[in-house]
Amino acid sequence: MTRVRPLSLLALGAMALGCAITPAPLPRAPAEEASRFTFPTELPAEGLLHLDGNTAAAIQLALEDFRPRGLPIPADTRPDETCLYEQRSYDVTFAPGPEGVVLVQFTQNDAVCPPSPELSVEARSGKPLLDVTTYAVDIRTMRILSVGVHVRPRS
Repeated sequence: MTRVRPLSLLALGAMALGCAITPAPLPRAPAEEASRFTFPTELPAEGLLHLDGNTAAAIQLALEDFRPRGLPIPADTRPDETCLYEQRSYDVTFAPGPEGVVLVQFTQNDAVCPPSPELSVEARSGKPLLDVTTYAVDIRTMRILSVGVHVRPRS
């Protein structure tokens, strides 16, 4: 009979835990393609945006909760709705909130993920409705305080 040492079990458990919490690798271009890209000396002024680290981290935290990378698409999802499970299908808007809170809002980008023709419409305007999801992220503790969803007519 083979005897398993406690240290071996501990190492095995640590390895299993490491595998469970390791995120999938980020997609990268092959080395040959990457070597052809030339960085500018300075970033272009036109279109330049600056986010402080706390705001960027708050957006990342909210996005990973809203649409985690590698989110499985339910088997019964219609082909025209699979884009609803992709991060790229949503526009992000953010604003400072009260007392160290950043508000992060996600809205479906209709150019990337067109709305289903079966959507409910607003009675007055006849326009399809849009779900807007807003996160309140406490940047002092880097945790999600609350998530709110409301519906408004599409523009």
